[in-house]
Amino acid sequence: MPTLVRVRIPRTSVLLVAGSAVLLLLFDIACGGEQQPLPAVGTATPAPSPVRPSADEVAARFFRAWEQGQYEPMYALLSAAAQAATPRDTFLRRYTSIEQGVGTRRITVQAQPATADPVRAPSPSALPTAGSASVDSGAPGMRVPFQVTRTVTMFGDLVESNDLRLVEEPDGWRIDWQPGLIFRDLTAGGRVQVSGDVPKRGRILDRKGRPLAEEGPTALTVGVVPGQVADEPALVRALSETLALPPETVRQRLQGGQPDWFMPVADRPFTERAALSSAFGTLKGVVVRDQLGRVYPLGAAAAHLTGYVGRVTAEDLRRLASQGYEETDLVGRGGLEAWGEARLAGQRGGRIAIVDEQGSLVRTVAERPTLDGANLQLTLDVDIQARAYEVLGERTGSIVVLDPRDSSVLALVSRPSFDSNRFVAGLSDQEWQALNSGGQPLQFRAVGSAYPAASTFKVVTMAAGLERGVTRPSDTFDCGLEWRGLPGIVLRNWTAQPTLDLTEALTQSCNPAFYEIGQRLDRLDPAILPAFARAFGFGQPTGVQGVDEVAGLVPDPAWKQRERGQPWTTGDSVNLAIGQGDLLVTPLQLANAYAALANGGTLRTPRLVTRIGASPVPVPPERGRLPISATTRATILEGMRRVTSTLQGTASAAFRGATIPTAAKTGSAENGSPDAHAWFVGFRTPDAPTLLGLVMVEGGQMGGTTAAPIARELLDAASAVQP
Repeated sequence: MPTLVRVRIPRTSVLLVAGSAVLLLLFDIACGGEQQPLPAVGTATPAPSPVRPSADEVAARFFRAWEQGQYEPMYALLSAAAQAATPRDTFLRRYTSIEQGVGTRRITVQAQPATADPVRAPSPSALPTAGSASVDSGAPGMRVPFQVTRTVTMFGDLVESNDLRLVEEPDGWRIDWQPGLIFRDLTAGGRVQVSGDVPKRGRILDRKGRPLAEEGPTALTVGVVPGQVADEPALVRALSETLALPPETVRQRLQGGQPDWFMPVADRPFTERAALSSAFGTLKGVVVRDQLGRVYPLGAAAAHLTGYVGRVTAEDLRRLASQGYEETDLVGRGGLEAWGEARLAGQRGGRIAIVDEQGSLVRTVAERPTLDGANLQLTLDVDIQARAYEVLGERTGSIVVLDPRDSSVLALVSRPSFDSNRFVAGLSDQEWQALNSGGQPLQFRAVGSAYPAASTFKVVTMAAGLERGVTRPSDTFDCGLEWRGLPGIVLRNWTAQPTLDLTEALTQSCNPAFYEIGQRLDRLDPAILPAFARAFGFGQPTGVQGVDEVAGLVPDPAWKQRERGQPWTTGDSVNLAIGQGDLLVTPLQLANAYAALANGGTLRTPRLVTRIGASPVPVPPERGRLPISATTRATILEGMRRVTSTLQGTASAAFRGATIPTAAKTGSAENGSPDAHAWFVGFRTPDAPTLLGLVMVEGGQMGGTTAAPIARELLDAASAVQP
């Protein structure tokens, strides 16, 4: 009976969940021999036309049916001798298994005109029918040269030239079929052999080469080597008790093994290694082996950034089948695993070959090498990343740590999170429900969520006011509880403060001062403040590689008219001046804007990926310069220094006793819920900044009392790590 053998040969003796494996498919379909019949299907040749089809027309029908995968009509066109030599079910199964096995997605055939084939022997299939004259058995056949192009999954287009031969029988021209019409050089007893090699997936590494994702042990297989067993009853009893299996089940799983075979009994989580070692002790014959798969050493601490891998789906295969992916393969999902899939996965290699009855190579049809996946190296520091995740605790929010000199990302944290390792092992229904809960643990808040910037936006308003001449550092502002600059509207300050100059207004986050500046800018031109916001990088993705970002929103008169059908008012500018209204920014956008302020005014694209394999990734281009003078920048930095260093600063309590100066700004973002979001963003040292940290806590209320203490702990820990 025809057989299709699929064998996956591992590179190592352990089970590879996501590692290297070899797939061997043998399409062992013989043309002769006794076959299991398929259900009867009518194969009678249609009633002949008054004019018998020419050899060219018969060949065209055969090729057209082949292109359409219609093997029944092909078989109906075969000569009597060919049908006698190759039963219908063998013919159908051989075509089906070979085309499926090599991964044929499309076949096109181009044929040349038929010519006489004088060299062929007289056809034994030229048989007379009752009441008709005998066909001249010595008459030559016809030959149709053709070129077949197979578009196959792994190898692209495979082009072969071949000859189709026809013989004339009483009812017309018929195909003198041989297996070599499927693939040239294929014989009745030969086979098409397809081998595939799955490459090793590349690692994701931090800036020091430490892994965030790699191949490693993900589970354990408990088994027995029969030849090593000294006390079988004791062994069965120990396995039964430890693995919670009935003794009879254990015995069944040990049957039929050779003395040196490893007979698997049960799989267990990798975390049970110590317990299993203790349970089995020195019991001879029990062996615990590692199962290899994708491992994420930081787990939930870097899950949004790394993403995870999972089995390919039917939808994936529609997109990836042309690259050689199969149902058992893994594919990156989310984060860097998805972004870098093409390079991390490597190139699947393999070969299509024709072999003879003994399995010896006759001809290689197609071959390509296996290339292991490339490693991704990042700017990230696993120590800072892990510490950032730890200091955020169980709060909902995010942390960003940058080197402001080039906007290299040192940490990017989002909470709540998930453990990427659990996706590799497989999630329970309860775990999946938890991931889709109201807490949205799958949401990458650092880049995928946008919030009001609140008072952290005041540096932009201050820059615009100074540059456009509507305020000066020496200006003073009444910072009481209320501001009545708009007719019929009373806007409040977050606390009662004395009259303050501009620098101190930034330090103490005086709302009335910035309401006033927003109003002055609006009188000059309502487009000024939105334009400055965009110059600081808001309202557009930062362009960082490897993650999906949202753009946020910078409202302006045109946007409001388009989206709301309403004109822009001075109140919109006043709200924008304190980072409220419709303004939305991501934590990474805000951190990157402050990095530009820290480094002297250069707005850069944050850098995350530095190398792919052996190739360095070019440093991202500069996005522009902040539209501020050195004098304006110095005034802003002085106000930020005082935030952490003077008693009046909004983060002074959190940074009391700090030995490293830090320039910072806090914010408390109204968001439609009772509790404001808490912001802190700062860098150290102000004169030569090398480290910037941002903390955002959803519903944290006050930036100075919630986000600032977390940031102090974060910056102290990162300062100890950063060279």
